[in-house]
Amino acid sequence: MKKLFGKTFGVFLASVLLIAALAACSSNGGNGAATNAGKENGSAQSSGTESLPKVTLNIVYPGDPQPDQDTVTAALEKKLAEDGINVKLKYQYIPWGDYYQKLPIMLATGNQVDIMWTDPGLLGTFAKSNSLASLDEPLFKYGQAIMDALDSKYWPPVTINGQKYGVPAGALGTTKGYYTATIRKDLREKYGLPEIKTMDDLLAYAEAVKKNNPEMIVFNEPPAQYQTGEVLQSTVSDGILFNFKTLKAVAKYDLPGTLEDAKYLRMLYEKGFIDKDVMVGRDIRADFNSGKAAIGGGDVYEYNNYYRNISVPGAEVEFVKILLTDEPYMPTTTWNFQSIAATSKNIDRAVMFLNWIQENEENYDMMTNGLKGTHFDIKDGKIVTPDSVDVSTIGYAPPEWMWQNPKFLKPKATDAPDFMEQLLDFDKNTKLLSPIMGFNFDQTPVKTELAALSTIENKYKYGIAAGVLEPEKAIAQYSAELKKAGLDKVIAEYQQQVDAFLSAAKE
Repeated sequence: MKKLFGKTFGVFLASVLLIAALAACSSNGGNGAATNAGKENGSAQSSGTESLPKVTLNIVYPGDPQPDQDTVTAALEKKLAEDGINVKLKYQYIPWGDYYQKLPIMLATGNQVDIMWTDPGLLGTFAKSNSLASLDEPLFKYGQAIMDALDSKYWPPVTINGQKYGVPAGALGTTKGYYTATIRKDLREKYGLPEIKTMDDLLAYAEAVKKNNPEMIVFNEPPAQYQTGEVLQSTVSDGILFNFKTLKAVAKYDLPGTLEDAKYLRMLYEKGFIDKDVMVGRDIRADFNSGKAAIGGGDVYEYNNYYRNISVPGAEVEFVKILLTDEPYMPTTTWNFQSIAATSKNIDRAVMFLNWIQENEENYDMMTNGLKGTHFDIKDGKIVTPDSVDVSTIGYAPPEWMWQNPKFLKPKATDAPDFMEQLLDFDKNTKLLSPIMGFNFDQTPVKTELAALSTIENKYKYGIAAGVLEPEKAIAQYSAELKKAGLDKVIAEYQQQVDAFLSAAKE
């Protein structure tokens, strides 16, 4: 009797749960939501969602399709079904050059989109036009693994008026205030120079390289202009900076530090440390990797790419990080989000899928690296190419940075030995976060002025940044033309919106 009752009750309960789930979907406009059964502490549990009907999630990403996407997708769908999520994944890739134009058209013309990649600009625009779904409620119900994976610092960039409009990637290395580059360690040691810790050290290295290798380009790209001392964040226009201390937008080319930066760059150019043909487009990475340049500009990720691709016999590389501001700061904690369209019929299920990726390493590795034994293996905690597999034939390497989880992130066997250490340490001492993180400037009131400013930028910005233009004359002309084109009006509008944002944040 006990066995019979148990089986009968189990069938009855399963039927009730199925009817309830279907009813919930119907009442939710086909939203694919699960019932409260199987949820614990506000998070949907996979074991309680076996009865969910299958739905298709339309996923739109920038870039090119992965050759083995269908193979991996089939494995993902199988595992998702086993775990009770029960979705079909339909990917559409849009080339980077078209993404920012085509995605808005897709949303505006009713194309079925569920999950899509967004960044700060896209998110602000889409949220303003009510094109994105607010994710607070579905994240509370079905996003426990996401919330556990991401520190609270990651959420301001996707939060507008108190609502979350995306799932941020757990980015690393977003700190600013440093000059960063990759140099030839073998050359530094050859010339008897110490580790580079200051700009003076870097200049000494540049001088030694030029003296001993006059045909060599020193910087493969000009050092980015920097403001020593106060923290000044770039904004909507090259002519405007935001001051963290005063909370005011200021005219960049009226600042004494801007002129000093330009003079420093001009000095590098005149000494021959910046190539005379710097304004002519070329492959700057190839310059460093082939040995034509001695300093490769870029962040920790660029350093890793240089390590992997440098082709000079006997060459060694090392990462340089020099603090230029009073303290390091974060203008944003992440640049990459996955948002869900407001018109999606499967908002809850989309969140379940994004949550599933973060539930454990097995899920994360399959989404990120493909099929174990076919696309990747793990050895000594590193991602390696499987034995007897030609690395050139591996057809799955999607952009992990879209859903990156620092806890599951693994180095690759081809990485620089200290890459992961450099990456994990990069933000370690950063305590100053931007007071306007998550602020999205509405350009509508000044779009005419911004278009005019952009045209003027093309005349001066890059020539000043490369040291090609004479600083005093170029900056005076640039500043005057920016103001004539409406810079002050844009600054005033920017400040008004920033003040409103900061006031709302206090409430």
